[in-house]
Amino acid sequence: MAHTLVEMMFASAILMMVVGALLAAHMIGLREYQLVDSKAGASDTSRTILNQLPADIRAAKMWKIGNGDDSSFTPITSGSAQQGTALRLFSTTNNSTPYVQYYFDLSETNNSNGKLMRFTSANATPVCLASNLVNWLGGGYSFAAEDYRGVVASDATAYKNVIHTRLQFCKYLYPLTAVGTNQLYDYYKLEFRATPHLPE
Repeated sequence: MAHTLVEMMFASAILMMVVGALLAAHMIGLREYQLVDSKAGASDTSRTILNQLPADIRAAKMWKIGNGDDSSFTPITSGSAQQGTALRLFSTTNNSTPYVQYYFDLSETNNSNGKLMRFTSANATPVCLASNLVNWLGGGYSFAAEDYRGVVASDATAYKNVIHTRLQFCKYLYPLTAVGTNQLYDYYKLEFRATPHLPE
């Protein structure tokens, strides 16, 4: 059975519409995948932090909040607000070793990729638990000691205080897609409190 030119044109037009619809659906699926990938990465980071950090805090018998990195630590003295970028946790009442230290690393030159690092006195090689931190936007501290009312403590020896951890993240909402001049970011905050073990 012979086909006319008009029938061929209609068939081609319908085929082109179907192919266009399939391509559009595929592109939407890719964009949604990028969004889910970003959210899943955030969830994985949160899970890692919430597994490790609260467990270390609860196991600590002594702690100090201060500022430092993998090679130094300066504790906040009594009389000053117990807020800092580093947290040192001691598993015994001995104030020296062994200990676990967390610190907020801003070694990136543009401060856009702060990292939460962890190391122990037994293994001084820092491990990155979280990246894309922008705590410097909201006061610059990651750790604070608070009393039961949520008031920041000023006594460095009050071991009954609660350790308040605040991590602010900033990630590309669509990691592979540049949107606008400054890109499109997804901002979220992870905030929790944990109580250390009281010294024996």
